[in-house]
Amino acid sequence: MKARSIDSATDQAIDWLVKLGSGQTSASDHQAFEAWLQADAAHPPAWDALQSRLGAGAVGAGSTGGVAGALAQMRDAGPAAQLGRQALLAPVPSASRRRVLRGSLAVVLGSATAAVLAYRQSPWQALVADLSTRTAERLAQRLPDGSELLLDARSALDIRYSASLRLLHLRAGAVLAKVAPLGADRPFVVQSAQGRVQALGTHFMVRQLDALGQTLVQVLEHSVRITTRSGLEQVLQAGEAARFGDDHIALEAPGLAADAWAQGVIDVRNQPLALVVDALRPYMPGVLRISPEAAQLPIFGVFSLDDPQRVLQDLVDTQPVTVRHWGSWLTLIGLRDNAD
Repeated sequence: MKARSIDSATDQAIDWLVKLGSGQTSASDHQAFEAWLQADAAHPPAWDALQSRLGAGAVGAGSTGGVAGALAQMRDAGPAAQLGRQALLAPVPSASRRRVLRGSLAVVLGSATAAVLAYRQSPWQALVADLSTRTAERLAQRLPDGSELLLDARSALDIRYSASLRLLHLRAGAVLAKVAPLGADRPFVVQSAQGRVQALGTHFMVRQLDALGQTLVQVLEHSVRITTRSGLEQVLQAGEAARFGDDHIALEAPGLAADAWAQGVIDVRNQPLALVVDALRPYMPGVLRISPEAAQLPIFGVFSLDDPQRVLQDLVDTQPVTVRHWGSWLTLIGLRDNAD
């Protein structure tokens, strides 16, 4: 397979990832990074895509010898760099292509570019976001207006309050918000990659679904208004949930417990396996990926976030899936085929 080339925006995103991970950044560097994000419409998607490929976290103080260094090497022209780029940019393959992946990863993991697959315990969001959490960490935060937030593990958001708007920019992960009612003159809004969620009441949850390129919303009290990037709108009432993308909104089946992580569990009832993986990903070190075929499998059950490996084993025991580990860096979930 021919490796995909890295486009200009992705190449610049790698440069910024290397710089932010050098441990030698200043306040002006962070301002320059924010300016770069806003300079071109292609920059935020390139940055988000790079973070998604790395499991939403790749930079920590003093990481020059790990992920940041490996990313820098990926711009070289050698065979190892080509394989590193291919592993980073290519989607998770289907069951029929696993054997090719096994051989490719064996080479990648034997090279210096293997570090690109490692999740650092000091995620990049901590450098650029107002609030962030690490792997398996949840954070409660009270805002100046009296609103209360609970961040899921490996989440990050920015707080942008003004006299006319209370805006939270959800960069990654999930946030459970209990909103202080201040009236329509100062609305409370959570912005995701796919659109905005405005509180029309007090209690709701928003999760960025990286695996699906969507945002999940669940309303616990009162109501919220979803507005997608294309302008579609939908009001959700208490007990309702929906997933939305740039140009669509889909109501979830009744009974979705998308906020179960707040109690330390995953609770799914005829939901796609992709939702289980998105909920589990923040509680595991390394990168957890799932094939498109396996992502659509319907799942029932309650799983503890305190033991991610037990959850993976339960899935293998009860579903037609395989789970393959390459050290602690990479875990792939795919459909079981006849050769497995």
